[in-house]
Amino acid sequence: MTIGDSISNSGNGFGKILVVDDDINVNKTLSAFLKKLGYDILNAFNGAEAVSVLEKNADVDLVITDLKMPIMNGRELLSMMSERFNSVPRIVLTAVGSDEDIIHALKTGAYDFLTKPVTDFNLLNHSVKRAIDRKKIGDEKDKANLQLEKMFEIISLLNQGLDIEEIFDKIDISLKSVIPFNSITLVSLDHDEKSFHVKLSHSDKVSPAKSGFRLKLDEAVFHNILRAKDIIIANDIDTFINKLNLPEESREIISKETSSAVIMPLFVENSIKGFLLFLSEEPEPYNEDHLRFLKLIAGQISLSIQRGDLTSQLEMHTKHLEHIVKVRTHELLKTQKTTIFALSKLAETRDSETGEHLERMRNYCVLLAQIMKYSGEYDSITSEFMRNIYDSCILHDIGKVGIPDFILLKPTALNHEEFEIIKTHTLIGYNALNDASKTLGDNSFLDMAKDIALYHHERWDGLGYPEGRHGDNIPIVARIVTIGDVYDALTSKRPYKEAIPHEETVEIMRQESFRFDPRIFKLFLYNHEDFDRIRRQFD
Repeated sequence: MTIGDSISNSGNGFGKILVVDDDINVNKTLSAFLKKLGYDILNAFNGAEAVSVLEKNADVDLVITDLKMPIMNGRELLSMMSERFNSVPRIVLTAVGSDEDIIHALKTGAYDFLTKPVTDFNLLNHSVKRAIDRKKIGDEKDKANLQLEKMFEIISLLNQGLDIEEIFDKIDISLKSVIPFNSITLVSLDHDEKSFHVKLSHSDKVSPAKSGFRLKLDEAVFHNILRAKDIIIANDIDTFINKLNLPEESREIISKETSSAVIMPLFVENSIKGFLLFLSEEPEPYNEDHLRFLKLIAGQISLSIQRGDLTSQLEMHTKHLEHIVKVRTHELLKTQKTTIFALSKLAETRDSETGEHLERMRNYCVLLAQIMKYSGEYDSITSEFMRNIYDSCILHDIGKVGIPDFILLKPTALNHEEFEIIKTHTLIGYNALNDASKTLGDNSFLDMAKDIALYHHERWDGLGYPEGRHGDNIPIVARIVTIGDVYDALTSKRPYKEAIPHEETVEIMRQESFRFDPRIFKLFLYNHEDFDRIRRQFD
């Protein structure tokens, strides 16, 4: 096959590839072929040049490198990449490779080997596509884990009794790794004076908005601002200012260097109290991923700032604020659980499950725990246990946020490789929750959630995943969730199947009872009509 031959999946890649080979003809030939498929190509002619290119281009998705090169050979380049650029996959080209070369390449993370001269361009295309797909899967997992980590960081702020300045500082630090911005400003609204009031502002590059600055607004403009209900992405800040008819003095808050902004309304008891402004000098840095993440934490930040504001005035108004602080604390705890539920819904909306799946799971798991408690055989099932399982069971599939959509939403059967990837959702979820527990300290709710996330696909007969645990080695909470999850999966409609009637579902589970704890499953069978009653409540 030649470069001029047609490739059936031309243009399937759209990634950035660095081709490293001192043979100019080989370098040009590979580059021309890969460009035709739709990839962006960078070139280097030895290992030293390749390192320089990688230092300047953090978005490289794949390196294809020869071994025999001057100045810095391929072996040296692979060693360097394993230390500094290990997330970038490598494909090795070799005309005559020794066993030592191959072993070294494997030890330093080579993804594949191709023999020079490359004549099978279909094989090259396949190897490149698989390598880039694998990197993208890894990047998506890292991104999802980072968002979860930052979510729990925000939640943890609420438990530290911080004043408003400390909360603002920590929000600034926590969000920088997931939201691009050069400055962040907290603006309150004075409803009586119809004005903006800058409370706090931080900036990396430009002078921050002056604390205490007030901006008087026209009444019509002010009431127009009050109608804001959702987070706004303004990728053209000048157009946004003109559209709102803001006065020129608004540039005291939004600097002239600002190109783009995210405007987050802050609500307390359904009343808008101010805005959190994320400002960037970069044109159009914000996307739907940023918006989706900020929507999840908006309420959390609103109440955090409100509580911090109240705390900063506590010395002046101690007696007056005692009741208010109690109310706010209750609201914050409620918001924490709402945020956890929102995270679970985020995983659910990327799956093919119905909107009521989480609520049904809560009811199934609590019902089964209650039955176990009243059986008199399970001393470990306490009232606290049932409260915790109610909140934690909805996190069973939180790790699915790290699974690519083309696998998670696939309407047909998964192949072996895809199934191995989807199995990793148990580990992704566990790791995220484990990081959260390190931040928040001892927390029985999170401890239970970790066990559920990691072990809810284990089986009594030992043929489950991820560890192949069996029998009583599986945490009891995971054994409960497994029964509820299987029952709901069978009785729910999915894109690839219709809902199975209750009686048929029970019979299927009876035939596959080797998957479940026999004592718990026996209790399920005795009370299966109660599960059907719960299911029908959501029809």
